[in-house]
Amino acid sequence: MPFKKGNPGRPKGAVNKTTASAKEAFALAFDALGGYEAMVKWAKADADNLKAFYTLYARLIPVELSGELKTRISVMDDIPSK
Repeated sequence: MPFKKGNPGRPKGAVNKTTASAKEAFALAFDALGGYEAMVKWAKADADNLKAFYTLYARLIPVELSGELKTRISVMDDIPSK
């Protein structure tokens, strides 16, 4: 569909259809490969996997947070010890 002046475009926060399809495909593959149990096993297999796991996990954390902080947050509280 050609662009028409005055068209507001896609609503803010709307997900691209290709992106939505790719996310769904990864979710299905994740489940087929054993879900979170398989991911834990993979991450614990050696230190390189664990580093890759935390690198991927860090990418899922929002870059910008807004709002009032009412309690102290520590990411280290959730990291299991070996």
